[in-house]
Amino acid sequence: MKRPAVMLLLLLAVLATGCVRGGELAEDVGRLPSCTSHPGTVRRGVLIMAQAVPNAQWLPCIRTIPPGWSFDEIRPRDGEVTMLFSSDRDGMHALTVLLRPSCDLTGATEVPSEHPEMRRFERVTRVSAGYGGERYYTFDGGCVTYRFNLRGSTRAEPVAAVSESLAFLSRQKLDEMVRQVSGGRLRLDPG
Repeated sequence: MKRPAVMLLLLLAVLATGCVRGGELAEDVGRLPSCTSHPGTVRRGVLIMAQAVPNAQWLPCIRTIPPGWSFDEIRPRDGEVTMLFSSDRDGMHALTVLLRPSCDLTGATEVPSEHPEMRRFERVTRVSAGYGGERYYTFDGGCVTYRFNLRGSTRAEPVAAVSESLAFLSRQKLDEMVRQVSGGRLRLDPG
């Protein structure tokens, strides 16, 4: 078994046994990878992402879910995490968010990034019958792709709303949260 899988199993075993006093490492809310947690907790979704892509220094997370949108699921695999979102106007899986160690940026154009620690690239693939395209954020150890497959009549309008609702959590901050919640007994990435 690879190291990320072993660490994830150990972390989930600690959660299942309730061994963390004074706080919880996760909440059972469908593994929603929220950027924030209730005091004394760490969201399971971001822990899963950190373990699936162990070199990624930034993890995508959800600030809020815009009206008309829903978080469908998170699909972790060794070396990749997929998050799926649907829209009442733009259809099922109108947005796919991927976390991987790297991205194929062929045909993408670099644009200014709103995140100084990341480079941003855009690739538009469809502007009729909705909007299709990809946005990439690259950083040390990883790449996050927002893949838009919007089928509604508003074209690219939802891109801004969805982009505002997503953010990033640093691996360092997540490690601090894990140590704080576990009373210093656990680390996200043991030495």
